Amino acid sequence: MNNKNISRNLFCAVLTVAGIAFAGSAQAQDPIYYVSPGLKLLQFDDEAMLEAREVGFTFSLGVDFDRHWSAEFGLLEADPLYAENQAEADLDTWQLDLRYTLWQPGNRIRPYFSGGVGNINIDGENDSFLSYGGGIEFELRDQFVLRAGVRNYSLLGRDWVDSDIGFDAGLVYYFGERNPPPAPSPPPEPIAVAPPPDSDGDGAPDPDDDCPNTPSNYAVDENGCPILIEEIARFELQVNFDFDEAVIRDVDLPEIEDLAEFLREYDGVMLHLEGHTDSVGTQLYNLDLSQRRADAVREMLIEDFGISLGRVNAQGYGEQLPVADNETEAGREANRRVVAVVAETLQRYQER
Repeated sequence: MNNKNISRNLFCAVLTVAGIAFAGSAQAQDPIYYVSPGLKLLQFDDEAMLEAREVGFTFSLGVDFDRHWSAEFGLLEADPLYAENQAEADLDTWQLDLRYTLWQPGNRIRPYFSGGVGNINIDGENDSFLSYGGGIEFELRDQFVLRAGVRNYSLLGRDWVDSDIGFDAGLVYYFGERNPPPAPSPPPEPIAVAPPPDSDGDGAPDPDDDCPNTPSNYAVDENGCPILIEEIARFELQVNFDFDEAVIRDVDLPEIEDLAEFLREYDGVMLHLEGHTDSVGTQLYNLDLSQRRADAVREMLIEDFGISLGRVNAQGYGEQLPVADNETEAGREANRRVVAVVAETLQRYQER
């Protein structure tokens, strides 16, 4: 098999391996492409018939399949001198490599290993070669990396003992983000927590309920206690009398009956009756008349409506506290009266 067929077969083998590597990692990350210009110091063996050392310019195109595997196509151009006559030679190579990087992008320093096949052309003469080597990458920024390495070249037409060596240095520029932030973790599934018990069903959980066993029809505050409401029950009595009389008129009987009903409903209320007169007559007479009027209402409440005598007292004030002008008939009529104001503060619980 000639060198051209060997080179072609090796080239196909490398492509196959690269495809396998890419297929195995394509789901891990999208490919990231890069370019790398650089320099290469070539050290030729004696069989090459060239000066031992020569510096050439390199340019490579590559792709990272994942965080470890890469494939790279590289070109080299150099003008070494023939050892015999110092004439300048035109040297060009191409090569296809697979590269494996040990550590992850994000590490500042990473070793790598590479190997591949290629072709060298010196003044129109072609030879195929195999190469392998390794080196170090140093990350400057996420998209810029410095690379330095060493590589062994073995031409297929030579003995494997005879080989050339190349020392590489180059700058790598990546066209994509090599260290994407990790995908956010999905939020944890909410843990269903059973609500605390509410034994009395008032809406306040037992740990926060300062008033357990509250009836369910009561509205409660934030501490689970019934809401207390204060109300005032009030009754105003006014019974008027004819001139110089202390007899209760029939027209006023319903008023006194309603007062008795109020006293029966609110049995803690004490009643104070006030008797009054107009200004006709002497003050002493009017004081007695006002007392007789107040006593008349008191006796009716006790005797006719069953109110306890200890709950009702009566006092006459004579003509001292008029509510109207005694110079007119209407005013004097308004002043002939027995009045009382009773009130009870009531407390009850607010219902739902």
